[in-house]
Amino acid sequence: MATGRLRRYDVQATYACVLAIVSVAPFAAAVWLILRNLNRDLRQVIYSAEGLFEPVFLGCILVSIAPAAIAFLLGWSSAGQRRNDKPGRSWLGFFLGGSIVTFDVVLAIAFFMLQLKQGS
Repeated sequence: MATGRLRRYDVQATYACVLAIVSVAPFAAAVWLILRNLNRDLRQVIYSAEGLFEPVFLGCILVSIAPAAIAFLLGWSSAGQRRNDKPGRSWLGFFLGGSIVTFDVVLAIAFFMLQLKQGS
């Protein structure tokens, strides 16, 4: 029954909006982790090889990219439909979800290019 409701465009718009907003928090946590360990003189992200920094950072990226991608797809599906009475939510989910996915990919690439592990 829940999947039947998801066929409605206004429900897709609401889910897109909520998922896009939810994806911002783990993205902000990933940015905070990078900025906390960024050495501006060396221009590298410095962290211990034995610590949990890398798994926590990658977990934040994954937890952020999944709802953002779903929000992007739901927003794309429902935006511009005549039977959608909440098009603003569709567009918010589409643009915010797409932006968060893009920023997550850029942040992950920057992390792997700037990483410097200390220790064994």
